[in-house]
Amino acid sequence: MFVRNPATQFSLSFSLLLALLLTTIPTITTTTAFVSATPTTVVVRRDEQQESSKEYTDDSVFRSTALNITNTYRRQHNASALVWNDTLAEFAKGVSSGCVFEHSGGPHGENLASGYPNTSASIIAWGQERKDYDFKKGDFNKATGHFTQLVWKSTTSLGCSRTLCNGRKKSNAAKGDAAPGWYLVCEYSPPGNVLGAFAQNVQVQVPVEKRPEGEREGDPRVPEKEECPQGAHKCTLVTSSDKLPLNQ
Repeated sequence: MFVRNPATQFSLSFSLLLALLLTTIPTITTTTAFVSATPTTVVVRRDEQQESSKEYTDDSVFRSTALNITNTYRRQHNASALVWNDTLAEFAKGVSSGCVFEHSGGPHGENLASGYPNTSASIIAWGQERKDYDFKKGDFNKATGHFTQLVWKSTTSLGCSRTLCNGRKKSNAAKGDAAPGWYLVCEYSPPGNVLGAFAQNVQVQVPVEKRPEGEREGDPRVPEKEECPQGAHKCTLVTSSDKLPLNQ
C-alpha cells in the first residue's frame, strides 16, 4: 500500500491474505495508500442475492449504490458527500477490466474488492474496518486503510467501475492474481491516507441526534455500528454463499 508523506511518498509492501483461496472467495484491498486489512466476513442474505446483482449489472444502480453507501459513511463521520467523477470512473475501468487483483499505482486513492455478491457489500466491508481504527491515536494503520480513505474529509470526488472476472485475467502475461467474481475498483481524489493528516481527516462517528438537519438519514444498508464488539479481530455480516470474503 502507498502511504502519502507530504515530504516523501513511499510505498508499503502488502501481501494477499490466504492467497490459495483467491479463486473461490471474495477479496478486498485499498490504496491511497495501499492497505492490507485483517480478514472480515461480510453477510448478505441469500434471498437478497438476485436483486442485489443489479448493483453490478445496471449502470445507474451501480453508480447510485457506490455514492449512497460511501456518502452515508462520510455523513456518519462528519465528512462532506463525494460527487461522481467520470474521469476517475474511466481510470477505475482500466484497472478492473484487466481482472488482475493488484493496485494500479496511479495518482488517486484506490480501493479494490473482488468476489462480493454486490457493490454495497464490498463498500460496507471497507467501512466496517472502523471498529479497529484508533481515533485517539489518529494515524495510519494497515488494517483500516480502506475505511480511512472512505471517510477522508479532504477527498471530494469518486469514480468506480466493476468487471465480471471470475478468476480469469485479460492477459495471462499480466503479473498478479486473477480477481474472483465481480471485481470492484473505486478511485478517490484528492487521495487520502496522507501521513500527518489523519487527525483532521478521519473523525469520530457523530451520533445521529447531533448531525445537522437533513444529514441524519442515510442508506439503510449502512449500519450505525458493527454487529460485533469494538476491537474484535473478525466481524461477521451475512453472506450469500458459504465462502468467506477476504480483506487485504
